[in-house]
Amino acid sequence: MPVDIQTDSLIWILIAFILVGILIYGLSRRLFSQLSPAAAWGLIGLRIAAAAVALAVLSDPVSRMVLERTESPRLAVLVDTSASMGLTDRLGRRNEVLASVLSGDALHALESRHRVHRYRFAENLSPLPEDVIDSLSTEGTGTDIGGAMSFLEGGSGAGRFGAAVLVTDGNFTAGRDPLRVAEDLDMPVYTVGIGDTLGVRDIGVSHLAVNEVVYTGSNVPIEVGVRGRGFGSVRVPVILRDEGRILQSEEVTLDDTDEERTVVFHVVPETEGIHRYQVEVPELDGEITAGNNRREFAISVLKSGLRVLYIEGAPRADMGFLKRSMEKDANLEVTSILFRPDDRTFPEPMPASRTDWFSYDLVILGSVDYERIRPWAPLLVAFVEERGGGLIAFGGPHSFEMGGYAGTPVGDLMPFAIAASARGLSEEAFVPDLTSDGRTHPITRLDDDPAESERRWLELPPLPGMNQVGRAKPGATVLARHPTWRTEDERTPVIAEHRYGQGRVLAIAAQGLWRWDLMMWGSGGTNAAYERFWNNAVRWITVREGSRRIRVVSDKLQYHGGETIRFDGQVYDENYRPVEGAELTVTVRPAQDEADALQINLTSTGQGFGRYAGRLQFLPAGAYSFEASAVLSGVPIGTDRGGFVVGEAGAEFERTRMNRELLVQLADMTGGGFYLPSDIDRMADDIELDEITVQESRTVSLWNHPGVLALLVCLLAAEWFYRRYLGMV
Repeated sequence: MPVDIQTDSLIWILIAFILVGILIYGLSRRLFSQLSPAAAWGLIGLRIAAAAVALAVLSDPVSRMVLERTESPRLAVLVDTSASMGLTDRLGRRNEVLASVLSGDALHALESRHRVHRYRFAENLSPLPEDVIDSLSTEGTGTDIGGAMSFLEGGSGAGRFGAAVLVTDGNFTAGRDPLRVAEDLDMPVYTVGIGDTLGVRDIGVSHLAVNEVVYTGSNVPIEVGVRGRGFGSVRVPVILRDEGRILQSEEVTLDDTDEERTVVFHVVPETEGIHRYQVEVPELDGEITAGNNRREFAISVLKSGLRVLYIEGAPRADMGFLKRSMEKDANLEVTSILFRPDDRTFPEPMPASRTDWFSYDLVILGSVDYERIRPWAPLLVAFVEERGGGLIAFGGPHSFEMGGYAGTPVGDLMPFAIAASARGLSEEAFVPDLTSDGRTHPITRLDDDPAESERRWLELPPLPGMNQVGRAKPGATVLARHPTWRTEDERTPVIAEHRYGQGRVLAIAAQGLWRWDLMMWGSGGTNAAYERFWNNAVRWITVREGSRRIRVVSDKLQYHGGETIRFDGQVYDENYRPVEGAELTVTVRPAQDEADALQINLTSTGQGFGRYAGRLQFLPAGAYSFEASAVLSGVPIGTDRGGFVVGEAGAEFERTRMNRELLVQLADMTGGGFYLPSDIDRMADDIELDEITVQESRTVSLWNHPGVLALLVCLLAAEWFYRRYLGMV
C-alpha cells in the first residue's frame, strides 16, 4: 500500500524550518554554559522537533494512500424489445425464445463468473429488471442497435464493460449504423440471433413517397411500393382511400424474389387544408404480420400560385441554379431582376408601389449592395412586417456586412446581427453543422426519416465560403452553425430564421449553394438534397399565418408509430406583442372517434417571445386533428387548428427474417462470436474475461489527525520534563 505525503508549500516549510532551527539554536546557546554539551543538544533537539511538527501542521499536509483490489469484469446483456421481436415465424414466437434465452443456464453461468448488467432497448435503452423477463413487452416502434452499442463506450476502471451480449433479430430501423459504431468499440460483442433466417410469408406496403405540401388544383403523384414474400406468384389490389372512401385501386403481381412493385396514384386536391389518405393491401392467410399492410399519410394543401421576386446584383452560379430549380415548380411564378453596372435593372424594373410589392408572396435577396435597393427598402420592410410576406437572404460578396446592410432597415429584418466591422467574406470551405433545431426543422429536413436526413447533410459537398455575421437575435432559431468560427461566446450562425411582424425571414450566411446541385452529380449522387432544401425553404417561409393571435403547429405532418409528436406554439396580445404566462392547451382527437380526446398543456420554452412547446407520445396509428386554445388571466385569447397522421410501426415489419449477416459481421469486427439460441451454452463457455485491477486512492488530511497532535503534545511534554530533570524548572 504506497503512501505519499504531500503539501502545497513544501519549499516555504523547509525555509521556515531552517530559520526556526537557527532561531532556537541562537536563543539556547547559553545552555552550553549551564549544562553538559549532551544535555544542551538534547534539549535543543526536543525544541526543534516540536517546532518542526508545529510547522508541518500549519502547512496542511495530506497523506495519499493507493489501494489496489481485483474485481470480476462487467458484462452487458443488450436485449432487443422492438415490435419485430414479438412476431411468430417458422421457429415459433420470438418473445418466447427471447425469454428462454434470458432465463436459461447460459446466462446464469455467466452471472456466476462476471458482473452481468441487463438492458432492454428498442428506440431507447433502459435497465431490464429480472422480474419482468417472463412478461417482457416487445412493443418498441424502432430498433436502435447502434445507440445501444454506443452506451457501451462509456465508463472506465470498474465502471467499464469488458464485453457485451447482444440478443436481437439484427434488423435495425433507427439510429446509427451498428457497423459504424463497432469500428470504434474496443470490446468483444457476442451476438445471439433471434428469428428465422429463411423467408417468411408476408405482404406489405414497403415504400410511400408524396409531397407533404402541395397546392390546390395541382396533380399530386403518390408513389406506393409493395413487396411480397412466401406466397409465390400472387395478384393483390393496392387501394388508395380518402378518409375511408376508395379513390383508386390497381392490381400488382408479386412473387418470391422480394422485388418491390410500384404503383403511382394521382390526386387533385381542390380545397385548402389538411387532407388525409390511406394506402393498403389486403391481408392474406398465413401472413407473419398485418402491421405493414396499411399506411396513412397527410398532405397540406395551400392556395396555388405563389409569386416570387428574386433580386440579384450580378450574374452568378447561385442565381442560375436557384432560378432553374424554382422554374421547374409549376406552382411558382418567378420574377427575376438583375442590377446592371449602371444601376438599371434587367429584364424589368423593380416593383414601384406598395401594391406591386404586396402582390408577391416571397422575396429572395441575393448578393446586391444595399445602396442599390435603398429606394425600395421601406416597401420591402412593409412587405414582410405588415403584409406577412416571406424573405430569404443568402450570402455573397455583396450580401449582409459586405453589402453595407449593417444598421439599415433591411439589415434589421435579419435573424442575426450584422456588424459593420466584420471581417467580411471568407473563402475557406466548410460544412455547416446542424443544430438540434436544424435536425428536425421543416427547412433543413432533407428526408422524412431524421437519421436519413442527417446522413444526406453529411454527404453534401463543402460550401466555398460565408459572410461573417453576428450572433443570432433573441427569438431566432439557428438551424446550422459554422464548425469553427465563433461570434462572442458561441459558434457563428450560418442558417437562421425568425418571425418579423407578420412575416418570416430566412437568412443563409453562405455562398456557393449551387455546389449541392452540380457537385453531387459529379460524385455519383443527384441534386435531390438541393431541390428539397430550397423547396422546403420556399414552402415554409411563404406559409401565411394571417392575423391569428395564437399559432400552434406540429413539427411534422407524418409520424411513424411510437414517434414523439412535438407541438410548438406562439401567443400574442391584441397589438401582436408576445405574451408570456398564458395557459395554452392542445386537444388532440382521432379522426375515427372525435369523442376520444387527449389534452396536453404547452409550457413556456423559457426563451421568452411568447413561445410554448409540448410533447405527446405513444399515439395509436391513425389520423388526428387538434385544436389549441389560449387563456390569459381567465380571458380567452384565441384558437388554432391543425392535424397530423401517425402510421403503423411499419419499419419494424419491413424486414421480418433474422439479419444473420449483420450479426456475424458485428461479432467478427469486435472479436466476439455469433450464436443461435440452440447453441447459446457454447457462448457461455467462450466468454472468458480477465479480472480487472481497480485502484482506489484515499486522501487523509494530517493537520488535525489525532496521532500528529499527540506527537506534538508528547514532544512539548518531554521538553518540559527534561528541563525539570535538569533542575531548570
